Amino acid sequence: MTDTPAALDLAAVPLPPYRLRMGGAHFKRDADFVEAGIRDVKLLRQRAGLGRRKRLLDWGCGAGRLAIGVKHLLGNVADYHGVDVQPELLGWAKDHLTDEHTRFTLVDQHNARYNPDGQATYDIPAEPGSVDVLYSYSVFSHMLADDVAGYARTIARILAPEGRALMTAFVEEDVPDCVENPTDYLKLEWKGALHCVRFERRYFEQLVWDAGLVVEEFVHGRETDGQSMYVFARRDSR
Repeated sequence: MTDTPAALDLAAVPLPPYRLRMGGAHFKRDADFVEAGIRDVKLLRQRAGLGRRKRLLDWGCGAGRLAIGVKHLLGNVADYHGVDVQPELLGWAKDHLTDEHTRFTLVDQHNARYNPDGQATYDIPAEPGSVDVLYSYSVFSHMLADDVAGYARTIARILAPEGRALMTAFVEEDVPDCVENPTDYLKLEWKGALHCVRFERRYFEQLVWDAGLVVEEFVHGRETDGQSMYVFARRDSR
């Protein structure tokens, strides 16, 4: 399979309706939605070692944008496992994208924005040491510090010894430790529960360090709406 399809066949893999595409106007066009998935699969190959023999956990998978990118670029990986708290999005992905290498799990964890009636646990459905690559796009962006710390501990437990986690978050230098919906930030209007949670960089990195993860790479502000990209590894494997 070529690195980049010469002509993107948008009909090759089912696409969710626009209302189910997390990211709003960024993904209104089908080509933009698919190309964003392909772009992130390439990023995972370059930064986190993703390949066709790897076990990939997409935590916060929505309607399966990354799974669609995998199908277009790689065909499949050894195991793609998409996890989300939103029944309609997860249900669409499960009904349209499931195959022998691709599966989806609905979970019921509490999040004030996306699942306010969910259970207050930090479980992620994966066995200890079983995940080669974990992808989580715009999930920590909607969590306060205690939840980031709780889930980071889980991620450190489920990553394989040489596994990597690629995640995004809103982080800045020399700001208060943790602020929900900061005013005048990135020239955007943040409203509603956990629309944007911004962290001070050192504070955020200490949270994940204490949880058992170490920062391998940081790229400031280049992801959707000004989020930053992190690549984490297990601290006990370094």
